[in-house]
Amino acid sequence: MSIKIKKCPINLFGNMNTEMIAGTPVVLIMRPDQVEGLSPTVQNVEYEIDPEILLMSAEDINGRTKLLENEIRIMRSECARLTHEVNNYREKIKENKERIKVNRHLPYLVSNVVELLDLDASATDEQEGANIDEDAIKTKCTVIKTSTRATYFLPMIGLVDADTLKPGDLVGVNKDSYLILEKLPPEYDSRVKAMEIDERPTEKYSDIGGLDTQIQELIEAIVLPMTHKERFITLGIQPSKGVLLYGPPGTGKTMMARAVAAQTKSTFLKLAGPQLVQMFIGDGAKLVRDAFALAKEKAPAIIFIDELDAIGTKRFDSEKAGDREVQRTMLELLNQLDGFQPQADIKVIAATNRVDILDPALLRSGRLDRKIELPLPNDLARSRIMQIHSRKMNIDKSVNYDELARCTDDFNGAQCKAVVVEAGMIALRNNAVQVKHEDFMEAILEVQSKKKTALEYYA
Repeated sequence: MSIKIKKCPINLFGNMNTEMIAGTPVVLIMRPDQVEGLSPTVQNVEYEIDPEILLMSAEDINGRTKLLENEIRIMRSECARLTHEVNNYREKIKENKERIKVNRHLPYLVSNVVELLDLDASATDEQEGANIDEDAIKTKCTVIKTSTRATYFLPMIGLVDADTLKPGDLVGVNKDSYLILEKLPPEYDSRVKAMEIDERPTEKYSDIGGLDTQIQELIEAIVLPMTHKERFITLGIQPSKGVLLYGPPGTGKTMMARAVAAQTKSTFLKLAGPQLVQMFIGDGAKLVRDAFALAKEKAPAIIFIDELDAIGTKRFDSEKAGDREVQRTMLELLNQLDGFQPQADIKVIAATNRVDILDPALLRSGRLDRKIELPLPNDLARSRIMQIHSRKMNIDKSVNYDELARCTDDFNGAQCKAVVVEAGMIALRNNAVQVKHEDFMEAILEVQSKKKTALEYYA
């Protein structure tokens, strides 16, 4: 750095402002009587000279100046190098972000978190000095199980914070590196989500004919504990956890369960017994656990298990893996029935037409407390059922429902509904504007021809 000494007129400094001297070291040497001619901005600037510099000779000042110039060159070179490194790191960060973006758009491999482990800090003690990579040391690692039934240990979790994960979470992992890219909500499990009925049931008790006594029993066991909980607390009565509906097919078991769910404004979860029988060991039990977990999340909820005899048969010694898996599923169901409190807003309604083959452990008090039988409808019930299903139809006044009920002996509720539908189709074929009594009689013969000659039912 060179030092230039110039002699300038005083009027030049009088017009000097901050923009002219900004960034430029300026030393003013003048007599005291010349200060009055300077602008106020220049007068307010204070410059202090180190006493050490005042004692130095011109040669010492030149030598010190050269040293400072050398240091400035070194710093500028270092600054340029660091700027180059920063630009390189920015390019790498940009490339990595693009890779992450591409990986997140690729198909995920769905996996479950089995367990989260803490990495032992003593395992890193063998590293010494500059070989220690503090960024690579992670305190959490995990074990995952993929949808292909493979189990992997991940020393590095991935893009998800380990504190947000817990065993059982559903995650999406890269299909090559198995690093966790995203945490998936439980609703992504299609098997569990399929259990929930999206639309709230709209059935009413008035849509069910001939089952007034059974409806009253179901209201006492399911509806009152959910809608008037305080009455049970006042009397000190422990409400039942579940109800078992049993009877021949087509007697209205499912419709009664949906009507109860509609009255209590509850979430309706429908499980089919064969749906809980899975090929892999433990899958059926997991579905039962997930169903009850979903019910707790969506409470108040009613879990309706149709065809309970598919998983609830009596236990016996068997060497077949399939039989043992069915028994595991039933044991998990027993565990879940014992696990939640009876005061909770979760009720279980099970239905079967083979109550004789159910395991006694399911039928004991404290699990499915109330057993309600739905028999075949009598004449009055059949007449009522046909009136309910034909109330929106254009019916001729000549239709005699009592006579139709007497002609449909041994018909269940579903077959009585089929008679009404078939009568409407017959009137449609005849280009009639009303459904007549003769159409119903012809429909009875049509349904009776399709009806099985014998119904095997064990109560």
